[in-house]
Amino acid sequence: MTLKIKDLSVSYGDFEVLKNISFELTDGQLIGLVAPNGTGKTTLFNAVMRFIPVKSGKITIDDKEYTASDKDVLALHKQITFFPDQGDLFENFSGREHIEMYAEIWDGRETEVDAIIERLEMAGYVDRKVQEYSLGMRQRLCFAMMVAADTPIMFMDEVMNGLDPENVSLVSDVLIELRAADKIVIIASHLLDNLDEYADKVFFLKDKELHRINDLNEERPFFYKIICTEDQYARLADKGLVTENTILLSNNVLCIPISDLTKEEDQRLFSALRQMALQSIEIAPMGTSEYYSHLYGLRIHSFNRGSEADEEI
Repeated sequence: MTLKIKDLSVSYGDFEVLKNISFELTDGQLIGLVAPNGTGKTTLFNAVMRFIPVKSGKITIDDKEYTASDKDVLALHKQITFFPDQGDLFENFSGREHIEMYAEIWDGRETEVDAIIERLEMAGYVDRKVQEYSLGMRQRLCFAMMVAADTPIMFMDEVMNGLDPENVSLVSDVLIELRAADKIVIIASHLLDNLDEYADKVFFLKDKELHRINDLNEERPFFYKIICTEDQYARLADKGLVTENTILLSNNVLCIPISDLTKEEDQRLFSALRQMALQSIEIAPMGTSEYYSHLYGLRIHSFNRGSEADEEI
């Protein structure tokens, strides 16, 4: 199966929210979608689902275009499920009843409801009414409903919200199983490091556009990733040890691309770094959280970094 979005634009009156969004996905892919709050992630989901009008653009699945006609929208919703909002759960229904309902509506995994409950470790509470559920239990129920619907394409908005680390790991594992079952899954999430553990690609929305795509399955460039103070960064720059493509993140992480360095420059830089009382030095590709900080100019850690005193180079 192939989902293709071509030049999709969305406006509310004169206010443009998304502009010329285009991408193509084939089955068996997990896609992370990231951006600060209020910059279009949920709007993109709603536009593709035809929940809201689009200004322009095409939505096609396997070369069939889905317009805003009632017939097309009904057919589209048989192909795609959207992560349920916890506010839409029925308080007097049990979790099991919700899962069975989704499996029945979408002609999904009706005979596998018990297996889904067991896989998501919900047996201890699934037959209780939803009004007794915690935030995390409700979130796991919403995820189980998606799994039970078993549509070929799934949109998940903040699927990890309210989950403790153990259940984040559990849901991540099930997402990987969905990819193995040839699903196309797009996950909007603020757990950026978690996306690096399972996503095939990460889409970055910025300035109303699909600004960057990181393909995590391709070979990625390596960086010296250094936690430093601004003074340490300035002294490295003064000595010509910072390259043109160096990135200084807002949380005092300096990323110097190794591919920019000659062998001699690499040796000089490494020698200089060894003489500094740096908090941390790592050689690795930049992760999603680091690109996020770079693209949006946002601090992604609440603690002070690189505040240690250092020796002269």
